[in-house]
Parts: sequence; C-alpha cells; structure tokens
Amino acid sequence: MIYFVRHGESEANQRGVFAGQKEDSILTEKGKEQARATAQEIKKENLKIDKIISSPLKRAKETAEIIASEIGFDIQNISFDKRVIEYDMGSLTGTPIHKISSLALISAENAENVDDFRGRVFECIKDLSKNPKNILIVSHAGVGRILETVRENMEAKLFYDLPAYPNASVTKIDWIN
Repeated sequence: MIYFVRHGESEANQRGVFAGQKEDSILTEKGKEQARATAQEIKKENLKIDKIISSPLKRAKETAEIIASEIGFDIQNISFDKRVIEYDMGSLTGTPIHKISSLALISAENAENVDDFRGRVFECIKDLSKNPKNILIVSHAGVGRILETVRENMEAKLFYDLPAYPNASVTKIDWIN
C-alpha cells in the first residue's frame, strides 16, 4: 500500500510564494508540528510503514525525518527519489502566489514540461505499487495534484486547477493498477 504525505507548512507557504523546485525552503514551526501530528495519526491508524521515500527538497526531507523519528523508523533508511520532486514552475518560482490557471502556470518561461512531470511521477508510483510493503511517500502539492489527474483520467495540463492536498495530510494511493 502506498501512502502519500504532502510536506508540512514551509517558509515559502508562509510567505505566500510559488516554491517549485528552486525555492528550497525549510519547514516552519507550524510545519514541524503538522509533521508530528501526522506521525501520531499514522500511529493511531496503526499503519505499519515499511519504507519511506521522500523528495530530496528540504521541506519534504524534514517532514519525512520528523515522521520517521516519531513512528520509530530509522531516518538513515529514508530513500530519496527525484521523480517525486515538485513541479518546476520556471520563472514563477519565488513570485507571490496568485490565482493562476494551469495553462498559465505551464506556459511560464522555463517551466517543466507537464507531460514529463506526469510521466516521472506516475513511473515512480507505478514502480512502487508493485512492492507489497507499506510505503510512505513524502512529497509536494503539485505531485499530489498530478496524481489526481491520473486518478481522475484528466489531462496533465490541467493539474494546477485541482485543489492541493492539505499540508501534512495522508492520502492512500490504492487506485494504481
């Protein structure tokens, strides 16, 4: 079973800027608390986590380490996978968050090709779905959104029109075949 956790609140979230891949901000105190609360939820639900895979960006890595420590998982055994790194927003990185359509986002100068983004994320999830163990992936809002386009059979270019999973929320990914 695969469980997906969006990282806790980051400094970029708090400042209200697009982070993408290049605004590698750390967690806020609230974000750290959210990660601890998520770990308690994982324990309460008795989810036995056999493997933790994280985006290598600081906000996801910190969230993964906090959750691991709280649930008794050796943080040295956390794996990092660039396939679940956040969408590269190109020239929008670091700019104030504002209402923007998916089509405007993916048209930003130097933005990642959205089909490549979907492909790398889906390839990772598909690979992991073959593993019979319980896997926790710690990643980003954009990755959660692109997963929802796969689940809903939507065009990748519309991913940003979907709502983001809340910070530090756990979502079961049980629909991959």
